[in-house]
Amino acid sequence: MTSDLQTMLGTADGARQLDQWFGDVLRAGDFAGLDAFLAEEFARHPHPLAEQCSAIGAADMVIVGWDEFFADYLREMQRGSANAPINAVGIDLTMHADPDGDGWGLEASFYDDGSYPFSARNLDAINDAAADGSTPWQGCFRDLSHGLSLRGAGRLYAELEKARAAETHAHGQIASVGYAALRLGWLFLTLRFHQALVRAIADVGMPAPLVVLGGSHDVEPYAEAAYWCDKIAEQQEQSAEILAQRNASSKEDFRHETNALIEQWRDRRDVILRNQLREDKRQGWIDYCASSDALNRQIYGLGDGPPVHLLSDHEFELLLYGVRCDRAVRIGDDPAEIAAPPPRRAGLMGLFRRAA
Repeated sequence: MTSDLQTMLGTADGARQLDQWFGDVLRAGDFAGLDAFLAEEFARHPHPLAEQCSAIGAADMVIVGWDEFFADYLREMQRGSANAPINAVGIDLTMHADPDGDGWGLEASFYDDGSYPFSARNLDAINDAAADGSTPWQGCFRDLSHGLSLRGAGRLYAELEKARAAETHAHGQIASVGYAALRLGWLFLTLRFHQALVRAIADVGMPAPLVVLGGSHDVEPYAEAAYWCDKIAEQQEQSAEILAQRNASSKEDFRHETNALIEQWRDRRDVILRNQLREDKRQGWIDYCASSDALNRQIYGLGDGPPVHLLSDHEFELLLYGVRCDRAVRIGDDPAEIAAPPPRRAGLMGLFRRAA
């Protein structure tokens, strides 16, 4: 005997109706009603996945990684304009990354009012827009954050993937018990995620009063719901410290990259000056280096000039000094602290060195 759910899932239209109903109830905030529905349907469709879901309580999944997320928020605020503040954040279930241990990676997005007037709409209006499927703000985020994860969901992931591989289904046929359990499993994961998100909004808060959009990437039923958070998070100082550490590390990496770039440029020039190439390879290498030199001059605002192997040592060092100054400005270092090359030596020895 088949259940009403198996019959409903037998057609594409029936499956869409189930997903739409689930999303509508989710946006209405009736988590208890969805919990009761899932518990009843899992009992009607015995399956290992149903057993595992039934053992996971509403408080067993928790969103973690808020310090990193708040640091990303602060970074994006510093990048943006005062005329375009962040008015909404999206936090999505995603299949872009496999779970790490018992966590399921989430993807967070930052939005201003550029694609949708979040600051001028109430939650009902935003949820109405979310119910349309393709939302006005879809893909219009300013930047992404990957600091958050859903702890307690990793165990469920393996079971969902196992069921997805085993339970094939063709529309037009009554769904199997296993396939029905699989569809219920994805609904269950979505519900637990939204419950965890709402708890986090109440317990942890946000860096500022914001609309929080709970959604999904490649995770059925693609339900999205909007929530309001006016609780201010207490981790502001920790977030600033994390961001400062990131910036310091990023600057140091950039300095190492500058040194590596310059050493590579020196080595290419030396290969030509020391005649370290076979005769049949020499001209091709010179042509390659000349093209690279021209590109570097353009990138670092060094003006036109000959390939560096035609420059004197002093002229080449002045060119590299210009590169160091340009890159220092890019990361906020003071170019005045960069030592300029010593002046060209005069006299007979200086003429000799220049000729060499």
